[in-house]
Amino acid sequence: MRVVFTAAARKTLRRLPADRRIQILARIEAVASGTAQSLDVQRLAGSELRRLRVGEYRVLFAVDMANQVITVELIRTRGDVYKR
Repeated sequence: MRVVFTAAARKTLRRLPADRRIQILARIEAVASGTAQSLDVQRLAGSELRRLRVGEYRVLFAVDMANQVITVELIRTRGDVYKR
């Protein structure tokens, strides 16, 4: 699957420390390649978005199976990500 980042997700990713950025990108790549069986990915209630836990950060993303695209919508800390 191809991974696309929204402007907000890209901005947050640029501001993160390098080690955390590498960890988040590795987990997103694992989800995209289909090797995410042991990762904590869940669908959000009342939404088509899914969330991926990476330490204290949460990655919200949408999956478009028809076009084989994962759109990373938001990357925030656990306390901030669900305030939408």
